[in-house]
Parts: sequence; C-alpha cells; structure tokens
Amino acid sequence: MKNPARIFWLIPVAVLLLAATVFMLPTFNLKTIEVETELGEIAEEIALSTQLREGSNLFITLLKEGNIFTMRFTGAEKRLNDKYEFLQNVIVKAELPSKVFVDFETREPVFEIAYGDRYLVTDINGCVLGSRDRHFIGFLRITGLEIKQFSLGCVVCDNPSVFEQLADIYFELESYDKRFLTAFREYIEWIDVSSPDTIALFFDGRILVKFNKEEDTAGQTAAMCEILAEYIGSNEKGTLDFNAGENPVFSPE
Repeated sequence: MKNPARIFWLIPVAVLLLAATVFMLPTFNLKTIEVETELGEIAEEIALSTQLREGSNLFITLLKEGNIFTMRFTGAEKRLNDKYEFLQNVIVKAELPSKVFVDFETREPVFEIAYGDRYLVTDINGCVLGSRDRHFIGFLRITGLEIKQFSLGCVVCDNPSVFEQLADIYFELESYDKRFLTAFREYIEWIDVSSPDTIALFFDGRILVKFNKEEDTAGQTAAMCEILAEYIGSNEKGTLDFNAGENPVFSPE
C-alpha cells in the first residue's frame, strides 16, 4: 500500500510541473508592447527601448529581470528611466496572455516648436518630449528658433532666456484664462522669437502684438490681455505695439 504522506507530498510537485508546462505555452509569448502616450512618434522608440523581445516568454523574462508576483518588468523600467530624463513613474507590466503595457508620466507638454514641417513638443523649459506633424489647439506654437539638432529629454536650444520669456507669457495667459474664464491661449496662433528685440504674437488671425524683449514680458502679456478684452473690438484688425513708446499703441488696419 502506498504511503499517504508520500502521495500528499507529490501533489504540490505535480501542480508546479503542470503550472510550469502551462506557462511555457506559446500563448504566453510576447506579441505586443503597448505604450500609453499622446506623443505618437515616441511610442515606437520607447517600446524598442524596453529591450523586451517579441516572441519571448513573458514568465521567463519576468523571472530574469522582473517581479513575477507584480508582473512588472523592473529591468525595462530602469532602462527607460535611465534613457529618458523626462519620464516619471514608469510602469512596464505584463498583461496576459501576450501583451506588455508601458505607462508613464511626463513633464507637462506646453510648447510646439516649429522645426521644418514638424513640431517639437516641449515642456515649459524647452525640454523635448516628442514631435508631431500638426498643431494641437491649446499649445503655444513657437516659430523663429534656430534649431540645428535636438534630442529627446534635452533642451531644444542654447538660449534659456528665450524660454524664460516664453514661460512668462504662458503663465500669464494661463492665469488670465483661469481668473476670467477666457481662452486666450487657444487664440494665440503663433509666437515668433526670431527678432533680437521683439517677440511677435499673432492673436485670433487679426491682431499682431509686438512685445519689447528688454521689458517685463509678464507685465506686457497682462496688459495685452486687458487691452484685447476691454478696448479692442472682436472684429477689429491691426497691430498692438509695446515698442512704440511709454504706452502700448494700437494701429488699426
């Protein structure tokens, strides 16, 4: 008669062998890496940067460089954190049977920098977060920056003072919109910084605004918002010039 204790001991072994056999089935081989991001072009690059190989078994990979209990690929998370400074709270997680899901937070995208026929999406300091081929409403479109090359996670040009002034404009517009329930940011068609003396801003397809680079950019932006809201009609066209003298001058067309 077989020893009951030995049979009892064999049960968990059999279960483990069965589980190992099931986990090795081709069903659990990696087929898709899905990256959650609004910056479409960077998704493929991030997926490749995880260094997770298509066709590899998810469970074996988790045992090698992850945590099989949380189903997270901690090795891939470290690679992404090391390569992309603008990524935060990276999670690379298996979704059975054959998918890996990559989720992360980025610095807040604020500007779209014209670069040929594309736009580089940057944060408030000019750090490149990605690129796209069309303008999205709500982002400030910046033209006139000389860009020789760029890298993801790096500031787009060697002129921090320009982004300091652009940040002043952005924060003042944001503040005005929140206080008065307006949408000035959505009506800014472009901001041009090519001139050494002037920042040019085009509002609503009808008002060209010229800021003096040597003066307080935030103060000029606040004054612009008040003038556009209170003193210039919604159908008027022309130029609002802060370089014309002590006070801004509006010249209608």
